Amino acid sequence: MVLYTEQLMLKREETVMKAAVSIVHAVCHAGASLDSEMFHPEECSYFESLLFQRRKANFMLGRLSAKQAASVLLSEPNLRNISVETGVFGQPLLRATAAPGYQVSIAHCDDIGTAVVFPEAHPMGIDIEKINPGRIKTMESLLTMEERERIAAVRGIEEYSVLVTVSWTVKEAISKILRTGFTASSQVLEINEIRLQGGCFRSTFSHFPQYAAQSYRLGNYIFTIVAPRKTEWSMNMSRICEPFNPLFHQRCL
Repeated sequence: MVLYTEQLMLKREETVMKAAVSIVHAVCHAGASLDSEMFHPEECSYFESLLFQRRKANFMLGRLSAKQAASVLLSEPNLRNISVETGVFGQPLLRATAAPGYQVSIAHCDDIGTAVVFPEAHPMGIDIEKINPGRIKTMESLLTMEERERIAAVRGIEEYSVLVTVSWTVKEAISKILRTGFTASSQVLEINEIRLQGGCFRSTFSHFPQYAAQSYRLGNYIFTIVAPRKTEWSMNMSRICEPFNPLFHQRCL
């Protein structure tokens, strides 16, 4: 398993809060079981009930990344004391024995899982997606005409597939905050602006001006977090690159 975790300082005018992010690479082989040192018996039982290998892998990656982020943020070394339940809209719900008042957003792609754990008072959403020209048509289907025009206007900065993938992850991440998924119309989730600034893509929304996104290119992947717009936060990308760059780049198309 390859693991990266980091605490995020969420700086606002009136206060400073903390969140934590994790990125995990782990392979779920056919016939594998969950580690009883990390997972509660109920989690292990549910995992065994899943029929399809991809669903098992996604469950393992999502829960493992959520537990690792929560462990760092809440100073809880026993991962069995941290679990993730599922809400009525399919949203993950964090359950930690000693620290109520926190929630989690989860994403996974290939054999990579990622999660951000945050105070309930400060909603956040996360996503990760591979830059895959074969999926561009699918991703374009969520773009409004105005968004396509904006992407075309900055095409000289980054290739088209990168910007479309950034847009997809930004919309996916805010849809998790709204708990709608992609059932909401593309107009509702419309991105107002994408700009390359300080080593990451920064995006704002036409209909949710209180939120903003930061997207990072990690090799052949785009990693995005959406948070309240007036919050200042940053990630140490060099620390992520050290363990993960070989993995991200060996997957390049």
